[in-house]
Amino acid sequence: MFIFLFTFAPDINNHEMIRILLLLSLLVGIGPVAAQQKGNLQKGNYGYLYCHMNDKGRAWTAYALSRDGLHYHDLLNGDSIFSDYEHARIEGATRDAFICRKHDGSGFLMVCTDMNVGRFKDLKKQAEWDNYGIDLLTSDDLIHWQSKTFDYRQGLSIFCDPQSPSVYQDWSTINRVWAPQIMWDENYTWPDGKRGGYFIYYSMWNRGEEKYDRMYYSYADETFTQLTQPKLLFDWGYATIDADINWVESDQQWHMMIKKEGGKPGLFTATAKELTGPWGEPVEDDYVSFEGNKKCEGVSAFQLAGHDDWMIGYIEYSSRPRNYRLCTADKNMRNFQKPRNIEGVNAPQHGSFLRLTKEEYERLQAWSDGYELATMLPNKQNPVIEGLYADPEVLWSERDQKYYLYPTTDGQENWDNHDFRCYSSTDLKNWQYEGVILDLATDCQWAKRKAWAPCIIERNMAKKGKKARWKYFYYFVGEGQIGVAVSDNPNGPFKDALGRPIVAKDLAVMKHGGATIDPDVFQDPQTGKYYLYWGNGTLIVAELNNDMTSFKEPQVIIPRSEKQRYNYNEGAYVFYRDGKYYFTWSENDTRSKNYRVRYAISDSPTALVRNGQSVKAAEKTIILQRDNNKQIFGTGHHAVVQKPGTDEWYIVYHRFQRPRGAKLDWSAGYNREVCIDRLTFDDKGNIIPVKPTL
Repeated sequence: MFIFLFTFAPDINNHEMIRILLLLSLLVGIGPVAAQQKGNLQKGNYGYLYCHMNDKGRAWTAYALSRDGLHYHDLLNGDSIFSDYEHARIEGATRDAFICRKHDGSGFLMVCTDMNVGRFKDLKKQAEWDNYGIDLLTSDDLIHWQSKTFDYRQGLSIFCDPQSPSVYQDWSTINRVWAPQIMWDENYTWPDGKRGGYFIYYSMWNRGEEKYDRMYYSYADETFTQLTQPKLLFDWGYATIDADINWVESDQQWHMMIKKEGGKPGLFTATAKELTGPWGEPVEDDYVSFEGNKKCEGVSAFQLAGHDDWMIGYIEYSSRPRNYRLCTADKNMRNFQKPRNIEGVNAPQHGSFLRLTKEEYERLQAWSDGYELATMLPNKQNPVIEGLYADPEVLWSERDQKYYLYPTTDGQENWDNHDFRCYSSTDLKNWQYEGVILDLATDCQWAKRKAWAPCIIERNMAKKGKKARWKYFYYFVGEGQIGVAVSDNPNGPFKDALGRPIVAKDLAVMKHGGATIDPDVFQDPQTGKYYLYWGNGTLIVAELNNDMTSFKEPQVIIPRSEKQRYNYNEGAYVFYRDGKYYFTWSENDTRSKNYRVRYAISDSPTALVRNGQSVKAAEKTIILQRDNNKQIFGTGHHAVVQKPGTDEWYIVYHRFQRPRGAKLDWSAGYNREVCIDRLTFDDKGNIIPVKPTL
């Protein structure tokens, strides 16, 4: 047995001491000494919980889940996870939820702003955004919560150390206690000598005694029911709110992202060696600058499991509706870049992120599934065919006097399917399966998989006065190129006509950018000419030759440089009605809940022009989009069909499989179903927005 007697110099810090102990333990063979967690406990690498204020009306606390930390889906349909009236005892609403684990891993903690903006008149507030306290909550399972409310107007009596010096003379005039957050501090010492406490920091404003919001902090005990009096954390001479503090291992400092409302406004970073400071001035040359003059707040930083760089969530609230962004920062929480909107969350707002274990993730999902079964209205007429399908094309066959439906076979990650199928109907309601009409795995030489987004046209190839000779030309995507297959029947079988793509990736026009996918074929009823359209990111058209398997020189309708101007992404579909050409297309990514359909009206089938002028991109051009109340998401990539002999029109489209698809985050875009709804027009020929049906 070895006994070491040693002393440490007083200037050796904790991290140097840990390295010395590790070395000594290895020398004597007793195993390494575990380094102590700094700040809040991080655990779980299966998924992520976004706990946030729902940006609707009075607001409430909601959950969303994600497997990758980037793409989310709502739990409980975005409804409140608990009774605000039970837990928010001052105003009946919770905001700015911050969630974390207990330091010993035995449960979870949450802290919220107790505020109901909609009640400021009946609560007789001086200002709409005034409030008076916060709520502290604890849970063993993230589902069942207990709480204690602290109404700061009551003054010293609510704190566990009323004898300590007070920051205010009159607590009854307090008018803001905003956006509290939690950080475990193992170094805090209570009066009885017990070590460790929950450092709760928040902005506070007492209009009667100070000029603006300043940052304060208190400590809560392990029961999360005892709170110390606030102390001033810092005062930079102007209002500061919405602080988010994290320990950054790479530079061994606490980093605080915070909203400056004075000086140069925006989201900035400051650092300190200790939680309680002193906190240095914000770094003026490194902040969230890519939002320009747009206003931002509600910062929440977190790290993806296995990564040392940072994700930064925040609200950009100048726009309507507001945007909840996720941007990145390096391992030192510097160099903010690559902003993007959070995906899949209905009305996201100020909140926080928590890593989850598989057991925790699945427990929350099961809880939400049970809620949905009890509250969600069932499907009635949609989807129109059973199974996972997308990108539907529909054909009215003059020869057969019935409709044929041609979807993409869905259900494979990264759209890695290989066959195409067909359905038929006489009424657009009852569909009969016609079987596989083309299989890339066996029927195509140049592509074996990724069979996507077909379109078809029926053509009588006989000369005038001769007996009809019907041919069916089926344009399809295989491995990112467009092919053409031919059959004598609309239900196949189809044969690859060329043994190569009709539109290849290396086609000269594709130098304009975008992907060679999503064909659409259209006959102009005014000229009899046939056109093929295609393109993701760029919309291209080419007039087909008489053989329907080759085309004249292609031309660009929407160049990639104008993609954002027109909100164009993919899935173009062109049709003709009452002297007008309707260009319709899908906006956003098909894996997004915000996948939706837009349109423009033109006087030409080969350009966006009206009365000799280029069609300007208009704002009110959305004709089909998500319906949160019905839990309908990802509505897009469509076709349009006219009931023969009438002015009755229908749009055939896909959506996330309901209700399962929306729970799959980004993978919802591989689990879609086909739906049909009426398409109507006003007296001027404008398309009236479609209300998707169950």
